[in-house]
Amino acid sequence: MNIWRFTDGKPGHDSQSIGLCDAIGRLTVVSRFDIETNSIFDCISHFLLNKFPAGKTLPDPDLIIGAGHGTHFSMLVARNARGGKVIVLMKPSLPLALFDYCIIPKHDKISEKNNIITTSGSLNPIQFNKNKSPDRGLILLGGLSRHYQWDNESVDKQIVKIIKESPGIKWAIADSPRTPGTTLTNIRNKTNTNLEILNYSETSTTEIREYIFKASTIWISQDSVSMIYESLSSGASVGLIELRNKNGVKAENTINSLINENMLTSFSKWDKCRTLPLGTSGFNEANRCAQTLLDRGVF
Repeated sequence: MNIWRFTDGKPGHDSQSIGLCDAIGRLTVVSRFDIETNSIFDCISHFLLNKFPAGKTLPDPDLIIGAGHGTHFSMLVARNARGGKVIVLMKPSLPLALFDYCIIPKHDKISEKNNIITTSGSLNPIQFNKNKSPDRGLILLGGLSRHYQWDNESVDKQIVKIIKESPGIKWAIADSPRTPGTTLTNIRNKTNTNLEILNYSETSTTEIREYIFKASTIWISQDSVSMIYESLSSGASVGLIELRNKNGVKAENTINSLINENMLTSFSKWDKCRTLPLGTSGFNEANRCAQTLLDRGVF
């Protein structure tokens, strides 16, 4: 089966579409072709001419998959010219009826329709690891965002306490392009421990996912929702470094539901009991969505 995967170049969107493609590949034999999105002007031109030059050397697609608003027009133009079923991974900016299937997080509160599959959060390519290293811990930091107020002092205090109360764990800590520049240095100085630093400018996404796959305990700042789902998918025990909410209602609802289901533990709760829930193999939304598509006869 041939899959055309459309990419807008954003790592978070690529993580979702690659996750679904990989999951489909575990159910049937696939050939995946990655295609960059076109400009709106090119999309209109190609639609009117009923052609799709970016795929002229490729076999016709059975499935066309993409995440991110920038991929929507390109996917529809590709289907118009070459056929296949379009699967969009998010609530699209265009009418839902234009797409064969829409895979949408529950927090978007979409009404049930035949072409909609709802998910608990975003898809990702991380697989469950039953052989986690019990002495390996990972801290993943986001930073400045629209939805949360980043407070270096509060973040530092939480991380220092987590590390000091977990003497048997070898910790690695990773920042992101949004993390204030002095954060990692401050934390390393305050913990006075052999803390492995994973600076985003020197560490690839693939390497970070290897750390997620191996670590038995992972703490993530509250603004990094996609990292929370990747960590849960790996089977790690996951804790939440708390930030003050500004206006991220959707993200807040998602996080609260995970806490209520005892899949995620806030720092405040951990600070009282010093335990995190054990990871589970049951959380893999990419696999579940691929199986649902198979059950519905999409492939």
